[in-house]
Amino acid sequence: KNYRRIPVLGRVPAGIPIEAVEDEVDWEDIGEEFLRTGHEYIGLLVKGDSMLPNYQDSDVLIVRLQPSAETGDDAVIFVNGDDATFKRISRAPNGIHLRPLNPEYDPLFFTNEEIEELPIRVLGIAVEVRRKLRK
Repeated sequence: KNYRRIPVLGRVPAGIPIEAVEDEVDWEDIGEEFLRTGHEYIGLLVKGDSMLPNYQDSDVLIVRLQPSAETGDDAVIFVNGDDATFKRISRAPNGIHLRPLNPEYDPLFFTNEEIEELPIRVLGIAVEVRRKLRK
């Protein structure tokens, strides 16, 4: 009844940061619970397995666009301006850890200086995951 279509804009790597490409690949409907917040949302396809078991390759993330994330948030982050990755945020006094959930991958750490210089920028946080049972 009350919903809005949002674009699914390409893939976000759950692995090594790679260049973000914003191709409109699909659409997802979001309901009233999202519309009431006043935030903007996009969909992104997960690429890779560094965020297993919570997020699988080809899952669709519903991402709330916002410029910051707190410790424990699963966020889409731009590294070096154009390279995107999807990781769990862990803030420290001297920088930020971008942590995969899959123990086979190493976390990334950026100092406060690197956050400013590279830069490291949050696109938004995952608020929902959608999975198709069959492709």
